[in-house]
Amino acid sequence: MASSKSPSHPFERPHAGPTMIRARRHGGRPGGPALAALCLGALTACGGGGSGSSGSSSTTTGATPTSAAPGAADENTRRTALAEKLYIGVPRVPAGFVVDSTPPGITGPQATLHLLNTDLGATAPTPRHEVCSNDAAEALAWSEQRATWQGSYSDLVETNASERLFEFVRVPRADTTARLRHRILRCGWLDRAASDLDVDTGAAGTLKALPVGTEALQFASEYLWQFTRFNNADHVVLAAGAAGAGSGQAGWRIEMARLTRGATAADCDRVDRLAWTHVADVADGVLTRRLETLETFRARRENGVVQLCTG
Repeated sequence: MASSKSPSHPFERPHAGPTMIRARRHGGRPGGPALAALCLGALTACGGGGSGSSGSSSTTTGATPTSAAPGAADENTRRTALAEKLYIGVPRVPAGFVVDSTPPGITGPQATLHLLNTDLGATAPTPRHEVCSNDAAEALAWSEQRATWQGSYSDLVETNASERLFEFVRVPRADTTARLRHRILRCGWLDRAASDLDVDTGAAGTLKALPVGTEALQFASEYLWQFTRFNNADHVVLAAGAAGAGSGQAGWRIEMARLTRGATAADCDRVDRLAWTHVADVADGVLTRRLETLETFRARRENGVVQLCTG
């Protein structure tokens, strides 16, 4: 379940903090099960420019720091604080946000992924989405289809199930300290067949427990966020809460910020404040989502000091 640079190694190393997870690539449709390593823990963001860019580079060469007029002082203070939060990069999410827990006792790399229709044979132009099942045997069979990693089989060591999903924990024979967690959604909780992981706006599936309440929508929205390109370096969640929706609907909005680094250290970086909103029909559970850009400005950090840019 989104886009960033794929690592050469299919796992990320664990850290002290929320679990590292594996998300599916947004953006272009890959020929195979492309994966992007994401984490919710401490990531050290570099100062403006240079390597570690997120998304396309944004260049404002030679831009000068903003000199605020009296009426703009509060706005500049707010934007500077927002940029500082992005450069620091932690915490990635606010308190109370839905985050996977780190499995205990794991000393090696770990990754969590949802199986997709493309893992099981679907090809373009079929939209990519997470598969679901209510049958534990079927879910296990799907996991077996994806149990090989870089030519090495991953042994099943643990099986978990909840009202929301099946989980199959595997140990790759190529690295017995590693843990690979396959997840298959329960169709009785969330059917994502109508969704398309390569777009940020549109159909998002169907919640099956009816009528849909705000708490159920919150969990689904924040859980799914973990498996998007937004759960990556140079992104932070600023706030999450109920969103305005039409009659007979419930909404949940995740407000976040994204840092797109300039091509060089001399360039200013772009900051986008975004809103990712899920709306559910209370009666039938049909979900839609939309991504909006609330504001964009430029900033840079030099010698640990963040300044806004003009020009």
